[in-house]
Amino acid sequence: MNLLYLMRQSREKLKPHWIIAVLVCFIYAIAVGVPTELNAYGEFLSYLLAGPLQLGMSVYFLNILNERPASIENLLEGFKPLLKVLLVYLVISIGTFLGIILLIIPGIIVSLGLSMSFYILFENPDLTIEEVLKESWNLTNGYKMELFFLHIRFIPWYLLGLLCFFVGIFVVMPWHQLTITMYYSYLKEQKAIN
Repeated sequence: MNLLYLMRQSREKLKPHWIIAVLVCFIYAIAVGVPTELNAYGEFLSYLLAGPLQLGMSVYFLNILNERPASIENLLEGFKPLLKVLLVYLVISIGTFLGIILLIIPGIIVSLGLSMSFYILFENPDLTIEEVLKESWNLTNGYKMELFFLHIRFIPWYLLGLLCFFVGIFVVMPWHQLTITMYYSYLKEQKAIN
């Protein structure tokens, strides 16, 4: 796949939504980042919010991709299947952590392989946790390296965002998120063809 073309397409699709998308990403970052600084329980609270908010962001960007109404309220949709979301997030976190302990590369592979889990969970709420994770792994099978390079392409943009008093990061985040969402759609198409 032409990753630069995908990034351009994503930026064009995001144009009418950019302000709200920045706000959605800002709310996510604050909700997940701030509690860890508050007190001893803050890290636990941050963990409890991260999974559902990640699912909510997936819903928001899938809505943009599929030209459905997208709003800040989409973030709350991640709290509906709460237990399942928390367990999916826990498995992804543990798998990534264990992979990182095993010389970093396995952690990256696990993270990439399970990165489509929240999209799959939203589109297929009846799947079990194991089925969601397996589906994500199978969907990314043969595409993990390309997905890795897609993420890498955003690093210079994030660095540029840091130079803009950190505000630029919240402009890059929605673009990155929508691009990954579009890549998820591409992976589904490839699976349907094969």
